[in-house]
Amino acid sequence: MRQVLLLAWRHLAARSRQSWLAVAGVALGVAVFVFTVSMMDGLKVFFTQRLIRVSPLLTVLPERIDVDRAREALRRVPGDAVLALSRPPVPDDRPTVRGATAQLARLRGVPGVDGASVAADVPAVLSFGTIAEPVTLVGVDPRAEAGVTELPAAVVRGRWDALEARREGAVVGVQLAGRLGVEVGDRVVAVGEGGLARELEVVGIIGTGLGATDETAAFVNLAVAQGLAGWGPDEGSEIRLRASRVDRLDGLRRRVEAVTGHRVETWQETSRASLKLFRMIGVTTYLLTGFVLVVAGLGIANKLTTIILDKERDIAILRSLGFSRAALRGVFIVQGVALGAAGALLGCAAAAGVIAYFTAFPIRFAPREGAVLAYTELYLAKDPRYYLVIGAAALAISALAALLAVRRAVRVVPVEVLRGAA
Repeated sequence: MRQVLLLAWRHLAARSRQSWLAVAGVALGVAVFVFTVSMMDGLKVFFTQRLIRVSPLLTVLPERIDVDRAREALRRVPGDAVLALSRPPVPDDRPTVRGATAQLARLRGVPGVDGASVAADVPAVLSFGTIAEPVTLVGVDPRAEAGVTELPAAVVRGRWDALEARREGAVVGVQLAGRLGVEVGDRVVAVGEGGLARELEVVGIIGTGLGATDETAAFVNLAVAQGLAGWGPDEGSEIRLRASRVDRLDGLRRRVEAVTGHRVETWQETSRASLKLFRMIGVTTYLLTGFVLVVAGLGIANKLTTIILDKERDIAILRSLGFSRAALRGVFIVQGVALGAAGALLGCAAAAGVIAYFTAFPIRFAPREGAVLAYTELYLAKDPRYYLVIGAAALAISALAALLAVRRAVRVVPVEVLRGAA
């Protein structure tokens, strides 16, 4: 074993410039890969943190579970069967949660529920002077909503609690306020789908970092939204819940569904499209970045192939002196793994340094108009597994490259090489 290591070291030292170039290629691939994974995971963490700050973790929807069960039962009925269906009379088919106040009282007693509030999302048109914009009026109880989301902390101008003091108050999304040209203290007119109009005073401007809220939402008192929609005082479009934990919400969802009889969505289900998009972007980025490591592996294979071609006569002499094929194979595999290990260590160190630098001195961006997510700061995730997994991948690729190159060395026939050299 000592002879194998010594011979491998002499081969690498004999062409030190090529060795360092191979190490630099692996180091660059590892550093780029680690930084890219950190950046993509950081973007996902940044989005998730923004989302759960201003959104409920569980949402009770107007859709009743018994309707879903009836539909499922109908699918199992034979096609030639005759059914008699009855339906209790209802005043209308408005998509609302009825008896929301009574539901709130029951939900607050469910273990795991830390807060609950009723919301009424109502389409409307908000006007200021000659400017009119389509908006979603989100009617809430300001005090109850503060126990469910962190919307009060997202108010950039004015105050959230001014909604309690001003029944006709409104907290407007920051980009919507910019398009309307309104500031705190201005008065706007909201017109609902039925033509009802309400004059509102802007008491705050909110910036959540989420385009759907900042561009099109205006938060008002629950009674105002209910009045513009023509709903009763005990109706809402949803009940918003805060849970004790962010993950593993399936058990709590089932308990809430059993209490309310309504379908309940978790925040992951509500944002499934955005989370799926992040996953797709991440996978694509990882695949493209991974090719850098493959190219670095080809560099190692090229380096070892060059050594084998240059040392073919020496290999033949070693074979004729009794150097086994296994030992010869070990020499070149050691060289490949050594180059890969050196590159992986340097690459991980470089990536850690860059991540530490950008964490201490973050890059900040101006929010882009129309963006779904206001990514205002380069947020980098930190996880030791990045270095372990990517470093191991670099070693595996280096070992594979060495195995591909060493096939030529073990096929050397000493007699033919030495006869040709003579």
